[in-house]
Amino acid sequence: MLNSGHIEVLVVSLCLVSLVSGRMWCGYRPEWNTSHATISFLEKFDSSSGPLDARTGLFRSPVSGLYTVTVTAVVGGMLPSKPGDLLMNTSPVYGQIFIKHNGVVGIDGSGEDKRIEETSYLLVKEGEVGDITVSVDLRAGDTLELQAGHVTKSKYSREAYNHKTSSIPGGFLEDITFCVISHL
Repeated sequence: MLNSGHIEVLVVSLCLVSLVSGRMWCGYRPEWNTSHATISFLEKFDSSSGPLDARTGLFRSPVSGLYTVTVTAVVGGMLPSKPGDLLMNTSPVYGQIFIKHNGVVGIDGSGEDKRIEETSYLLVKEGEVGDITVSVDLRAGDTLELQAGHVTKSKYSREAYNHKTSSIPGGFLEDITFCVISHL
């Protein structure tokens, strides 16, 4: 038999679960060209002041539980050469994105608490959509963020015959989407 104290706890618990159950928080960045920095977002797909801070790029878990994290991105192409230029091929461009949990990059779940069970690193190659999906067991207050590793800003192009070099801008990370989904 439930007394009024148990009913109040049950009602508060149900309200809390309804606030976060099956929720999804996403951030979007159309272009990023800074290596070795936390990626912030220009848009949030959740208009509330919820756990994803677009300005800092930091997601703070509202409650303990299992979450799915997805990241997708592409690498922008390089500017084409001028008509008539005979240039040597440049090496391919790429970008790296790491998922940091509580400020630490866990590559393979090898951290001492092993709460990230899958690889938390994304290599984004030119001409491909890069994506990663990981499951993460978070405690209330744990943080997740995307850390850019290498991001191509430009490539040197060498002319085939006179060996002049020029810098061609491009190769930035583009269309970065970061989503965190609760399974509570």
